[in-house]
Amino acid sequence: MPGADTFVRLVVEGVLESGWDWLTIDFGDEGKSVATYTGDYRLAKLTVSFAREPTVGVAQDVDQITYHFLNLTSGEPDDSWTVTDFTTVEGFFEQIWSSLKTNYTPEIKLSEFSWRYDGPEFRPFGTGFSPAIRNVLKDIPGTASSGTQLPPQIAATVTEVTESKYTAFGVGVPGSVPGTGSTQLRNRWGRTYWPAPSHTCLSHGRWSSAFAAALSTQTMMFYINVVDADLIPVMYSPTTGNSWSITEVRCDDITDVIRSRRFVEPLTRAPNPIPAP
Repeated sequence: MPGADTFVRLVVEGVLESGWDWLTIDFGDEGKSVATYTGDYRLAKLTVSFAREPTVGVAQDVDQITYHFLNLTSGEPDDSWTVTDFTTVEGFFEQIWSSLKTNYTPEIKLSEFSWRYDGPEFRPFGTGFSPAIRNVLKDIPGTASSGTQLPPQIAATVTEVTESKYTAFGVGVPGSVPGTGSTQLRNRWGRTYWPAPSHTCLSHGRWSSAFAAALSTQTMMFYINVVDADLIPVMYSPTTGNSWSITEVRCDDITDVIRSRRFVEPLTRAPNPIPAP
């Protein structure tokens, strides 16, 4: 493993228990600290798939969202995931889908949980190939009884806020070469892109406040539940090999776009030739 050049950084409540091999400093927020573990660690990456079976046309590729989890045992990173660990996370995700599926027509269904190991020992940061460790098929469709499914390239974004920042070089000029252009301090955040829900989730071209609040709240509850099980959701950067705890989740009212989720083939096409001059 790459080890010494990589770390996990968690924002924690209070002081870590003795025996935890972490460097802890004050976070600047009352009662919180930043704990940094430097060395070898391995994450479990969960890919959640949603099957898309439109009422017209053919079935489309699945939509996918991903999460990374750090397993803590007695305060130390532990890659020996058990069946109970996996089913705990999957069960908590099914709980939030149970609440959110009322916003989705039956054309969208939760179809699979797929797990791989991930972290700094694997590509692109490391040299190893990320091994598959678990696949579970599901068949839980949306339950919205009214409304039309929005175009599939529309996505609802959940932003994962971390305490990490980085300096961007070359701002305002082509490229990103250090020493050129201006520099800018930027946030290092994560995101998940949920499938497009029913059109009833829109208000004046934006997500309704009710849908945005539901998606944010359910994601928060998912993370709270897994943290209580010592399965810590983190934002992993495959370019640096480092991980950060998620301090906040946000879902605003602006729709996003994932072009790769567009329908593969048109059902109709209306060509009109233009006569040559």
